[in-house]
Parts: sequence; C-alpha cells; structure tokens
Amino acid sequence: MPDQYPGTRALSDAALRETLDLLGQVVASMSARIDTQGEKIDEQERLIVMMMEALADTREAAHRAAKQTDAKTYAGQMVEALDANLDPLFRKLQNAIDGLYRQHNDTGHRLRQLEQAEHEGLDKLRQELADASAWRRKVPVIWAGAAGLAVVLTVGLSLFFSA
Repeated sequence: MPDQYPGTRALSDAALRETLDLLGQVVASMSARIDTQGEKIDEQERLIVMMMEALADTREAAHRAAKQTDAKTYAGQMVEALDANLDPLFRKLQNAIDGLYRQHNDTGHRLRQLEQAEHEGLDKLRQELADASAWRRKVPVIWAGAAGLAVVLTVGLSLFFSA
C-alpha cells in the first residue's frame, strides 16, 4: 500500500510542523475541555453525594417523626405516664377500700354481738317477767295465808291471854 493517497501531495516540512502544531493545540484544547468536563463531573458527583446524604437525613428525620407521632408508641407513652401519675392515687383508693371493707366487717361483727346481747337481754327480761308473773299469782295466796295467820294468831292470842 502506498503511503500516499492518489491525487494528494506530500506536505512540506513547514506545513507538516504547522499541522502538527495545530493538532497539538487541538489536543491541548480537547484535553483542557476534557479536564473541565471532568471537574464539572466531579462537582456534580459531590453535589449528588450531598443530595443523597441530605435525602438520607430527610428520610431518617421522617422515620423519627413517624415514630414520634405513631399512635401506638404515643399511646404506650401516655399509658406509662398515666400509670406513673395514677398509681399512687390507685394505691390510696385501694387502701381506702380495704379500710372500708375492714370497717364493714368489724361493724357486722359488732352488730351481731349487739343482736346477741339484745336477744340475751330480751330472754332475761322475759324470764324476769315470767318470774314476776308467777310471783303475782302467788301474792294472793301469800296475802290469804298472811290474813289467815293473822286471824289464827289473833284468835289464838286472844284465847291465850283470856285464859
């Protein structure tokens, strides 16, 4: 193969130098442009990395916000807070209920004792009334006996002193 194309002439040394200089300038210009483009690409990569970090931070903040506003989590925290604040009150109420229960039992026991004492008192009163009634039935006999004794003594003494 021939080094020359048909119908073309060989360049002179000066033209060849000029062409080489122009090619060098083109290559240098292209290299500078490529370097500029590389710097722009690097800058865009840095921006993309920063945007990805910001996106990750935003996503994490959204997850934290969702967790903080989650009804179940919030309800659990509310229940814990209510338990912490209401437990002493519930303990006081339970103590009051236990005290009322003990007093109720004590009052019931005392009421049964009073009822038993009342029944015993009523039984004693009935017995005394029965005894008094029996005594009242005996009083006329005693008076009759006393009157009879008085008559006998009067008659007997009058006969004893008259004789």
